[in-house]
Amino acid sequence: MTARVSVCQATASEFAGSLDAPEAEVLKAVRQVVNDPIVYGTYSYEKEKQLKGAKPASSVSAFGDAPDDGKVFFKVAENVLAPRHFKETADLGTIYVRYIVQGTGPGTTSIRIDAIYVEKNRRRQHQSDGTVEESEFQAIKERLQKMQEEEKPLAEAAAEHFPAAQETVGGSASDLAPKAVSSAEELEKQVTDLRHRVEMRTAAGGAALRAAPYRTAATLQPLPAQTELLVVVLTRYWYGVETTDGHRGWVHRSQVEPLP
Repeated sequence: MTARVSVCQATASEFAGSLDAPEAEVLKAVRQVVNDPIVYGTYSYEKEKQLKGAKPASSVSAFGDAPDDGKVFFKVAENVLAPRHFKETADLGTIYVRYIVQGTGPGTTSIRIDAIYVEKNRRRQHQSDGTVEESEFQAIKERLQKMQEEEKPLAEAAAEHFPAAQETVGGSASDLAPKAVSSAEELEKQVTDLRHRVEMRTAAGGAALRAAPYRTAATLQPLPAQTELLVVVLTRYWYGVETTDGHRGWVHRSQVEPLP
């Protein structure tokens, strides 16, 4: 299973790409790369083709104003000598990488990446030629693929048991019956708690009801926001659900929320 890339576009100052995965899952992969000490796609010495020593940063002024939308992350590598794939570099300075992540649909997420090099003494800025941004995006894609591959065996096992899933979460009628309570208020609370355990709804932006619990599975139907669902199977990343009109399928956990 692979994380499919919908769109890739690189310029001298920014890379824009899109992955067929929910924002929550892409964010996990992005955070892994941001915390990775390697700046991908550049190096200082021919004998050492990786540039290490980068650290995550909460904010960076080198990029100017903050973007209007999306979740923003930064990675910084200091005291780097003339890194490759930055234009006309020949001094000691700092590499700054910015990642902007934004969900664009129920199962798609856009990523914009910028990389610049700032000289330590003269403070001149040097744009990447696009190699760093593309390499960082590839690293994110590979992390996402690894997460999906680790998920697949569990998802396939859960899918095999989906027809009997009603018993997995719901149990028998006697199991779900509230135990003796001392007041009507307690009874109402137990019923409400039980309802929240087995019923959910799609979050803002809706969701894709898929035939199997992984990203490349066929979409059975799109579900609009606030569609109520009965949860009958739980996996690490997916819910096996049934819609109010009787359709069954799989929805990623990041695309649903508890009932109010």
